[in-house]
Amino acid sequence: MTSFLIRHFRQLGLTVWLYLNIEELIKIHHLNRINIHTGPGGLFLTRSLSIPVIVTSHHTYWQQSHYIRSQFWKRLFIPIEKKTYQIASRIICVSHDTKRILVDHYGISAEKITVIHNAVDTGRFKPLNKDKDRHSLLYVGRVDKRKGVEFLIRSMPLALQQVPDAMLLVAGKGTHLDKMKSLTIQLELEQNITFLGYVPDDQLNSLYNQTQCVVVPSMFEGFGLTVIEAIAAGTRVIGTDADGIRETLASTDFGRLVPYGDHHALAEAIVAELKEPKSAKLIDPEYQLDHFRTRYLDALSAPSVS
Repeated sequence: MTSFLIRHFRQLGLTVWLYLNIEELIKIHHLNRINIHTGPGGLFLTRSLSIPVIVTSHHTYWQQSHYIRSQFWKRLFIPIEKKTYQIASRIICVSHDTKRILVDHYGISAEKITVIHNAVDTGRFKPLNKDKDRHSLLYVGRVDKRKGVEFLIRSMPLALQQVPDAMLLVAGKGTHLDKMKSLTIQLELEQNITFLGYVPDDQLNSLYNQTQCVVVPSMFEGFGLTVIEAIAAGTRVIGTDADGIRETLASTDFGRLVPYGDHHALAEAIVAELKEPKSAKLIDPEYQLDHFRTRYLDALSAPSVS
């Protein structure tokens, strides 16, 4: 709790400092436009500026307060967040789901929004043509409530009824890590779940390649970078039919979708992927860096939309 408060007070401090000093920074550095990424600190710059402001929206406080019951209090930030989107010259969303939220719940004009999916470096994430560990699953990401690790762990006993030697690797750390380790012991899954802790970026591609299937069990995502990293490495993905995930996994060439919270559906998907392993098809050029750079730079230089 202490670290949470410290982090948010620092972000609030940055917001206040920017609010007071941003015009001076514009003059000193001869800036002709500003790109703000959503989240505390950058997002709450709720004043009109002398130059265009482009906001890159990863996800919204509406999604956090709507999908995560324990974060209902974040709806207090929605009016401030909405003001920032209103003063923006243009908005870049990393998914069509986020765009839909801004249009439907924030009243932002669709003409003001450009959707540009996040991209993956296919020089780093690529097939290595190595043998995959039999009946292996992988989770990569923070271990917290929104990421759905508890949903995945509670689905494992059902999957193990049909694939008893299935092994889940959990790569990441977070506020729920100790709780998930305790749950693993409680469900007597110590032989089937291994917690790897933090895995450096330069080791992730090898991990993706050695695994039969990656699971992304989140309540929602802004985009879900793990999905395209795994696909670029040639590994199929089971993801939740949730914001930021569904549009990438709409094609069964890359994996399959399950409803968040449906343990039987997730277990069935795990069994299907492990019993009939196959590789993901080549990733769409839309998710590659060259395409991303071109579209992002074009969006930053595009005329303002009021």
